Amino acid sequence: MEYDWRNPERVVPWKPRQRFQVTALGHEAVASYRSHMSTAQAAAGQREALEQAKQEWAAQYRVQPTDGFLLEDMAGGRTCLAELQETLDACGLSLRDARAALDRMRAAELVLPLEVPSRA
Repeated sequence: MEYDWRNPERVVPWKPRQRFQVTALGHEAVASYRSHMSTAQAAAGQREALEQAKQEWAAQYRVQPTDGFLLEDMAGGRTCLAELQETLDACGLSLRDARAALDRMRAAELVLPLEVPSRA
């Protein structure tokens, strides 16, 4: 993978309409995320348990805690930033935040870009 020194989280530049697919490791990460969240929701101090579960999950995959929301949506079939807009709005995330999350998930090999067939 290439490395961009100007933005350490950016792996390689990608187009604004770039589509991504969740990898097998990404699907494992989603299952782990759901497991962490359901365990935390059953705890006595839910708020603290949820925050700790998000931190543990993120550390395991070398991403940020908020990346779990987006990865879960992508595993549900959303493939690009435009399709994630509703989730971004609900979480108070900007497009810049989403791009950084996609870069982190790509670096962690949780998502890969879909190759778009070129027009001849």
